[in-house]
Formats: sequence, structure tokens, C-alpha cells
Amino acid sequence: MPDQPFRFLHASDFRLDAVPRGLSEVPDHLRDCLLDAPYTAARRVFDTAISERVAFVLLAGNILQAERTGPRGTAFLLEQFDRLAAAGIAVYWAASETDRPETWPAAAIIPKNVRLFARDHITEFLHPSDGPALVRIVGTSCGRDPRAGAPLRPADFVPDPVGLFSIAAACGEMEPAEMQSQGIHYWALGGRIERATLFDTPVAAHYPGTPQGRNPRESGARGCTLASVDERGSVRLTPVACSALQWHEEPISLDPSTRREDLETMCAQRIRALAEHSKCDLLVTWSIGGSGPLLAELRRGKFRGELLEWLRIEHGLSSPVVWTVGLEAVSDIALPTALYEQETLLGDYLRALREYEVDPQQPLDVESLLAADPSATSFARSVAISDAVMRKRVLHEAALLGIDLLSGEATS
Repeated sequence: MPDQPFRFLHASDFRLDAVPRGLSEVPDHLRDCLLDAPYTAARRVFDTAISERVAFVLLAGNILQAERTGPRGTAFLLEQFDRLAAAGIAVYWAASETDRPETWPAAAIIPKNVRLFARDHITEFLHPSDGPALVRIVGTSCGRDPRAGAPLRPADFVPDPVGLFSIAAACGEMEPAEMQSQGIHYWALGGRIERATLFDTPVAAHYPGTPQGRNPRESGARGCTLASVDERGSVRLTPVACSALQWHEEPISLDPSTRREDLETMCAQRIRALAEHSKCDLLVTWSIGGSGPLLAELRRGKFRGELLEWLRIEHGLSSPVVWTVGLEAVSDIALPTALYEQETLLGDYLRALREYEVDPQQPLDVESLLAADPSATSFARSVAISDAVMRKRVLHEAALLGIDLLSGEATS
């Protein structure tokens, strides 16, 4: 157990080479912010380490692919390491398959305050290295493909023999039950986009997730984790928001009496509330559901485009920015059975859709339905629909669209 309390910062999955995607068009005032978002979020991680005066920083993989970021990525990272060195903060880096400092240019020398775990075996460090040890850190960088028969094994991470607080650092997946029984006090893991704590008592295993969401599916606050260890060896985990941009889905429910001006007023009120409580720019997708003729008009007519343009012009230039990425008209109403029984083109269409509904194992081959165009193919590959809830939603919306187009009837 530690003789004195200490704190460290656990971060992973910066992915400096991956800019946010998912906007049909990029407004000029957000272009630079989008390009810089991974770097801004990562810089906030290091800012937190310095402002919180942590003992050390643990990086658990997927930081950058240097060949894709070019000189900017390595120069940025070396600059941040130098800032930490000036503050007396050490860095322990368990690299992933994409993190390869050995491929960096010879001039890009990693500072002495950065300890990189080896790829072919478990490495151990004592912290601090220049005085009485406070913690033992064991870890590895991913030098082998787990699918080739060399997965990460909890048994390879050995705790300190004399009882020092022990941390294991790695990027990847391991068996939680085996991890809990290994005697390691804290498992610093990376390789997941989402923040996750596998277990937290009496020992802890944690993924801090990415500091910056890259698309609408990676919504919500993102950041790193501040870990506080007390004299008894108990760990308290505190999430720290670092995102430069935050993806957000905002639901609105309509009823049969809702008018256009009512919907505009609701959106404006929600935007003011979001801006008031946000510390970064927001990229919002509106999920508009409920019932009534206005919902059908959103799905069928030009009102969707008009509302989208109004939201962007009236509310997309403020600070912080609340930019509308898209509008989704969502309807959960049950479709009449009689429609499926029709001997019409619409009936044939709905029955074909029902085959996908009753057989969740049948893949939705979106790519085969699109034109032979490179951009269409790329889009199809990026929207693989494997989530059960999303699959159900897509099929339901496809059925409603079929009714609108093949029968001319508005389904509200």
C-alpha cells in the first residue's frame, strides 16, 4: 500500500490522425475547429495533468499513427512531453499496434521523462525512479496481433512482491475475472472509444475512452480520467471532459396540435439551454418523434430542409457553437397489418422488409442497393448496421418511406 496518497492521469485513444466525420457539409467557421479537434482535446488532457499536479501520466495506446499525421503529430506529442517534463511529470506509455515511435524520424527524440513499455515482453518501472518507490507499474506495448495466438494475459502482469501499489498498463482486452484475481491494484487499459470501468472494488480496471468523439455515434462528453489513490490503496476515478467538439442527440416529441412555430420555439429553447451548460462547441442531431401531421410533413416535404437551414442560420453562429448536423423524423407507430397483405407493389415491398425484421441474422446489404459510385460505396461501408436497435429503427423508417412513396399516404 502507498505510504502517502498520490494522483495520476490515465488517458488513451487520442487518435490524432482521425478528424471528426459525419457532417454532410462543413461550415467555414467550423472547418479549422474540426481539423484541430483531436489535437485540442489531447492538449486539454496534458493541461489537466499539469494543472492537477499529478505524479505521472499513463497513456494506454492508440495515440497516433505518425505516418498519417505527418510531422505535425510527432511534433505536437513531443511538445506536450516537454511541457510535462518541465512540470516534473513522468509519462508511462503502453503503445498499441498503431503507435510506433521506432518509426519516427531520427530527429524526433522522445524525452527522458517518457518511459515506453517494450513490445515483446512485460516491462516494469518503479515510480519515482530517483527516490523511495511509491508505485510499481508493469506493462507492455502491443507488438503482436492477438489473433495470431498471443493475446494479452493477466497472468503475465505480476504485482509488486513487497506490496507496493501495482498498476498494469496495456492496450487491448483481457478476461475480467482473471484480472481481478491477479493482485494488481489498477488496470490502466486502452483500445476502447467508450469510457468503461470493468470493476472498481477492491481493485479497479478502467478504460478512459477517447478524449474526442469522431462521429455522431460517439456522442456525449469525452475525456480522460484522474485517478486518486489514498493511504489505504483505494482508487477514486474522476472523469475529466476534454472534447473540443461534442456530438449530441436532442429528442423532441410532437403531438397532433404542434405547429411549425411551436417546433421552432422548442428548438430555440433547447439550443439556449444546451449552450448555457456546454463548455465546448456542440454538433447536434435532432431526433423528432411523436405524432401528428407536422411529423409527416418533416418526413415527406421540404419543411425538413427549411427547418435545417433556419436552425443553422439563426443558431449556428453563436459561441459556443450549436451547429445542427441533421434532423431525423422518428415514428414508432405500428403499421396496419392490411398494408402487408395488399397484392400491390407496396405490399411486396413491406413483405420484403418484414423478412429482415423476423430474421435479425440476415444482413442489410446497403452497398448493393446504391449506385456504382465510389462515394456511395464508401458511405455504405461506413454505416454497417449491426446494432439491433438501429436495425429496427432503419427498417421501420424504410417502411414508412415506402408507404409515402408507393401509396401517397402520409403516415403520422
